[in-house]
Amino acid sequence: MKKTNPPSAEDILDKIEIPEELAGNNDFLAVWTEWVHYKQNEAEHNDRLKPWNTLNAASRMLSEIRNRYKEGRDICHVINQSMLNQWIGIRFDLIEDRVTPLKSKTRDQVSALDLEWSKLNNPNQLN
Repeated sequence: MKKTNPPSAEDILDKIEIPEELAGNNDFLAVWTEWVHYKQNEAEHNDRLKPWNTLNAASRMLSEIRNRYKEGRDICHVINQSMLNQWIGIRFDLIEDRVTPLKSKTRDQVSALDLEWSKLNNPNQLN
């Protein structure tokens, strides 16, 4: 059986359609481009890494990323951490999302926290 060459990073980036949910996300587009180059090019120099052997394999990974994004996952963080750890895949199972600091919460979210704190400190207060 003849072994076929994996598609180049450029082929993947040109031929795979980005899902609508992610197409307007510039942070994702940048990290996706970096991941594809990492996945395809680093494998040439590192026997531990495995490139996608077909465009369909890359497309399936993009569908998985979209699904995780729709679940509310911090996909850019997970992809960046996967590259940082030099893993052969994107490890949604091992990387937790970043914790959002309180100052980035909405006014309503902070207000709800304030109300709960107030209830704890004033147990006789009526609801």
